[in-house]
Amino acid sequence: MKKTFYLFAIISSNLFYSQNEDTIVELYADVTNDNKEEKIIIKELKEEGEYGKTRLLEIYKKNKNNWVIIASSKSAILSSEDGGMMGDPFDKENISVEKGIITIIHRGGSSWKWDTTHKYRFQNNKFELIGYETSNGKPCNYWEHISYNLSTGKAIYKRENEICEDYESEHQKESNKEEIFFFKLKKLPTIENINTVDYKITSPKYKVTFLFYYLFRTQTFCHSCFNTKIAT
Repeated sequence: MKKTFYLFAIISSNLFYSQNEDTIVELYADVTNDNKEEKIIIKELKEEGEYGKTRLLEIYKKNKNNWVIIASSKSAILSSEDGGMMGDPFDKENISVEKGIITIIHRGGSSWKWDTTHKYRFQNNKFELIGYETSNGKPCNYWEHISYNLSTGKAIYKRENEICEDYESEHQKESNKEEIFFFKLKKLPTIENINTVDYKITSPKYKVTFLFYYLFRTQTFCHSCFNTKIAT
């Protein structure tokens, strides 16, 4: 019965998507720590949403002579126009695997710029988010950065002014900040539900709230992303 299901899943998937997609990434690496390579494919679908073309990430495991899908996500990779004025936020070089950890990077913005890094590890029989970093800011103004280790619960928030000669910004009136705090989520986001469920954390000292949503989707102006509380 299990073999029949796998075969049906592979055939039906190919029939549905073959005429409606472009493969932009095909990567082979051991991401389940079994000393066997899995296959990661990122496809750009013809369907378009509010932010351009949808991307589909799929992870396959070899089962005898067939590749079987073990994870699938339409939310792990941003759409083609999610980068704002900077254009496509995702490049094929922005996904990598090291020691079984999948790292995905996005960048976007205009004069105010942002980037996010998500790190996933296969554990508890799914690809869970174990690391998250995000930055946003504007040259000659300031930069904010958050680094969060979901395994240990350690989060680091920094805000640093960027001083440029013959230029003064009202944003620089606020002093540089740094805060280290600990917060462990009861349930970790996964590669399949990232950006579909609201996860937020607020720092105890500066009351800075950050989300696991990509910055471009949460706010129109990224320089306010960290300071805006969004209810779950």
